[in-house]
Amino acid sequence: MTTIIDVAKRAGVSIKTVSRVMNNAKNVRPATAERVRQAMDELKYQPSTAARELRSGRSRFIGMLFSDPSSGFQARLHHAALQACSEAGYFLAAGLFDESDPDWRRQFQDFRNRTRTDSIVLAPPLCDSEALQQELAEHSLAAVLISPSRPIAQAHTVRMDDYGAAQEITEHLLDLGHVRLGHLSGPSGHTASGQRRAGFEDAIRAHGRAQVREDWILPGLFRFKEAIASAERMLSGPERPTAIFAANDETAAAVCFTAGRMGLRVPEDLSVAGFDDVPIATTLWPPLTTIAQPFDAMAHSLVELISQTPTDPGVSWTAQTRTLPHVLKVRASTAPPPSH
Repeated sequence: MTTIIDVAKRAGVSIKTVSRVMNNAKNVRPATAERVRQAMDELKYQPSTAARELRSGRSRFIGMLFSDPSSGFQARLHHAALQACSEAGYFLAAGLFDESDPDWRRQFQDFRNRTRTDSIVLAPPLCDSEALQQELAEHSLAAVLISPSRPIAQAHTVRMDDYGAAQEITEHLLDLGHVRLGHLSGPSGHTASGQRRAGFEDAIRAHGRAQVREDWILPGLFRFKEAIASAERMLSGPERPTAIFAANDETAAAVCFTAGRMGLRVPEDLSVAGFDDVPIATTLWPPLTTIAQPFDAMAHSLVELISQTPTDPGVSWTAQTRTLPHVLKVRASTAPPPSH
């Protein structure tokens, strides 16, 4: 059976250097790292995950809990986390979690027992679960919350500025000349939904010529099917908006679908903007103007924060908050209003 000693001899390096290469350490010269990997391939060496965990005192598994992995945001975050974990020598264990289950504590413990993870990432909206946050603290887990409503002392926070991003995309519509703007909001009580609505409203109030119309702010709930009814209602009245900002790309797609069914052209008759920049944003025609979430940067940050966090209950650590930059992607779904 090939050992790490055999690899070190074949590559002409120390055992410690081989270990650094396996753990993707940054202080190894690229040529040396390549020599070690070549030796591992030639000898068909497969490092023991269990042994590495024993040596480091940390599980190589990072747990990530979702409540709706089918949504565009959570699916894109999941993919980015898989890539970041692979690059850092970790394995991602993703789980579907139902907090409404009366036996959710057993569900949570079963997930931990099966994955042997000592770190947990909570995607929205689970990031705001006080019961789960308390569970993380009681078990001294290295934890990261993705876009929570507020930071907590026992977990790191990785987020973007939803409010500022919503302001920016609304200002884009205002700059095009739109003064009749509608908004499809996310679920009530969802932090990102509230921040995006607030950014939309404040941008309009700051503009001067446009006005916030409550009858043009309707629930989209972050879901395609539910957004269709609200889009129909908004576009069927005696007066309709010339631009709609939807709180995510799936509901923006529902607006485009509804507009087409009603004989309205995007963007000639109606400009549509979304949020997240998930795959549907570029598979629509015309491609969607949207806010690009920093998914890759979020994923690399959560892996880095977890790798730096001690899991020994006797070692104290300070939770960090990282706010990552977004990007406004202007595409063909927005244009000046028909009157222009």
